[in-house]
Amino acid sequence: MKKIILIVFLGLNLTMFAQDYPFLSTSTKKIKGKEYIDFLNDNPAKIDSIQKSTSRFLENGKPYTQKYADSIFKTKDGHVYTTRFYRDTITNHFTYVLYKRSKIEMREDNKSFNKYIKSDEKNRKNLKRSAIDDLVMVDIDGNQHDFESIGNKIIVLDFWFTTCAPCIKEMPEMNKLKEEFGTNNVAWFGVTYDNKEKVNRLLSKVQFDFTIVPNSQHLVDRFGIKFFPTTLIIDENRKIVYTGSFFKHNNRLEEIKTELTKLVKAKKYSVDAGPALQMEND
Repeated sequence: MKKIILIVFLGLNLTMFAQDYPFLSTSTKKIKGKEYIDFLNDNPAKIDSIQKSTSRFLENGKPYTQKYADSIFKTKDGHVYTTRFYRDTITNHFTYVLYKRSKIEMREDNKSFNKYIKSDEKNRKNLKRSAIDDLVMVDIDGNQHDFESIGNKIIVLDFWFTTCAPCIKEMPEMNKLKEEFGTNNVAWFGVTYDNKEKVNRLLSKVQFDFTIVPNSQHLVDRFGIKFFPTTLIIDENRKIVYTGSFFKHNNRLEEIKTELTKLVKAKKYSVDAGPALQMEND
């Protein structure tokens, strides 16, 4: 059985009007799933009604249920199927189409995805050990953070967004890491391109104890972040010492802990939370 890695990545936004299905209106266009999710987040009071009114069709125009889709995705050929999202530009009505990819489409998709992964790995390799000249962040409360205010602390930058299921799933464990290593020697930042309103809606339901930095697409672009969650660790010399890897995503929390432990021990810091540990001079 193939192991499925829960990770989110940014892809290309190919938008077109959907003339290929006769059961869709001429004012309907193909969209990314993220646009649908963003629309739900922008209309929290209407989420239930929007989801209930969303149409679901097979390619032959026959309606299907979510239960049916779940059963398809669980089969040995489930990976062949994907969900296409459509939006009527006049009525804002949404439609799912359960689409079965051809072998040629699967080869092309795999080729594009592998190319994307290689680009990500190359970027991570270039980032590691690179020096950061400056870093300025404005948190959700309007406070500015830079190297001067952060001091000689180790810096953890965790890149995430509000509809990233893997990001949200690991937040309790990230909170535990912060509790274990404390804040005297480590500065913890949760960086997202989402705006303050979206972030606040999520944080009213989910606890994330990092200093939240919203509206930060410029930081996502600056560091070339392609997959979420991604965590960068910057040491006291302002060099990036940890970037993680797509292929080791399932072990990333343990890797982050190992890297922080090594940095703390190397500089003989004392941990200010969890079990007391005082490092003595040699």
